[in-house]
Amino acid sequence: MANKSIAGPIFGLLTLIFSFIATASAVFQSWLAFWICLLLALVSLTVFARLRFADFINFFVSRQARYGANVALSIVGVIGIAVFANAIVGHRFDKRTDLTKLQLYTLSEQTKTVLKNLEAEIQVTAFFSNEIQQLAARAKDILALYQRETESLTVSFKDPYTDLQSREKYQIQYDGTIIFESQDQQEKVTVVEEQKFTSAILKLMRNETKKIYFLVGHEEHGLDDFNKNGYSDVRTELENQNYVASALSLLTEPAIPADCDVLVIAGPKTALTRHELDAVTKYLNHGGKLFLMLDPSVTSAKDPNNGLVRLMKRWGITIGNDLVIDKVQFVFAFGPTAPVPGPVLHDITRAMTDPVAFPVTRSVTPLADSPPNLSVKSLFKTASGAGNSWGETQREADGTFSEDFTNFTYDPDTDTPSPVSVAIAAEQKIDQDSDKGAEHSPTRIVVFGDSDFAANAIFRVPNRDIFLATINWLTLEDDLIAIRPIDLREQTLRQMLVQDQRLVQITSVFLIPTLVFTAGLIVWWQRREGERNA
Repeated sequence: MANKSIAGPIFGLLTLIFSFIATASAVFQSWLAFWICLLLALVSLTVFARLRFADFINFFVSRQARYGANVALSIVGVIGIAVFANAIVGHRFDKRTDLTKLQLYTLSEQTKTVLKNLEAEIQVTAFFSNEIQQLAARAKDILALYQRETESLTVSFKDPYTDLQSREKYQIQYDGTIIFESQDQQEKVTVVEEQKFTSAILKLMRNETKKIYFLVGHEEHGLDDFNKNGYSDVRTELENQNYVASALSLLTEPAIPADCDVLVIAGPKTALTRHELDAVTKYLNHGGKLFLMLDPSVTSAKDPNNGLVRLMKRWGITIGNDLVIDKVQFVFAFGPTAPVPGPVLHDITRAMTDPVAFPVTRSVTPLADSPPNLSVKSLFKTASGAGNSWGETQREADGTFSEDFTNFTYDPDTDTPSPVSVAIAAEQKIDQDSDKGAEHSPTRIVVFGDSDFAANAIFRVPNRDIFLATINWLTLEDDLIAIRPIDLREQTLRQMLVQDQRLVQITSVFLIPTLVFTAGLIVWWQRREGERNA
């Protein structure tokens, strides 16, 4: 009898211990340990019930059992009421309050208006792998808010590394791409941001295709050139963004076509004729959009693109006849002539997260006394200090730059001082109250001191993103809807280390429950001993 009185509580204690371990194993998804501990808990409970059968039966008919049953029924009732409130009342009176400081779970009024006026069905397919789960979670949160505002939006998430059929269908090249699709049109978004999502929807609703013309006839980068220096990848990406990219020869055409939304001049090696310069000038004077990329003249002190350089001065942009050197921040494979300048805050660069490298670039700076009706801003500047980055003007006797770029030294009297600007965005200020402001959109010009950054050999993230962002800004696509982007870095917490995660898991799952269980066991034992002594 004494053995039963000792063995019974022991098996009861083992039942509790195995049950606790099984629960913890389920939390950590260790299913083998869960099933083993669950089996041991059932065996221990069976033995306990066998040894202490009378106590086992009395427990279910005791006063404590009745109290416990009443509490359990009360909890079930409260849960039932909560379920009813959420399923019935919450469905009819769907109200939410966003208490986050940055309003992470609130859409702008502009987006809500767009979604309320949405008539066509839009299918959203988001491609996120397990490697970027945090970004995928943010995309799910934003798209869920979109679905709350309209029933015309359906969303699905796919893994680009496992769903190869869908990846091939949509020609997905980058993890984190989101496809907005309506009928036979689609828009690709690679930035998880409300402004980008709403702009993509507006593009689909507007059902308009914009045309991008690339000037040819001066040995520029070709859209049909699949070699490393070609722009075939540029054409593919533009078509993926619902643009039409076409070649344009002003040597045979009298003027720039009226349907030209952006004129791209990508690295011409020979001079434009007077007729071509006049056509570009007329185009810009009538609200045109120009994306100009001029490489530095490294083989001759005489710049073949002098005509374009003079034209840009009229628009407040100075293009230097130099070679930008950066001895601190550069691409190791190319050397100091491939600087990695830092972005300057602008609509074009605001979504950038990775640096852009320019293989060989010249300086492009705002004119000191630019016209008052122009807004001229730098996009990229070298970050290295004086003596480490500059625009080199020293040349050899034959007009070329020295092949040994490491021997260059900064000359404050002749060289372009740091920080050196290598890209410029200029916009004409138009009085919206005037008749001209009502008839014409503002002239926009973007000038890069390098064209090789968009060549097939290196047309990858982030070079691709900055090129497409420039095109979007020039075509006013970025102005479709003005929504302030949320900077999540303001709320970013320190990344937990592995040991921190282990400590939290052990403390919450094992240590705290063990302390509570031990305290309860001690109280039970003391009360049991007190009843015996009484």
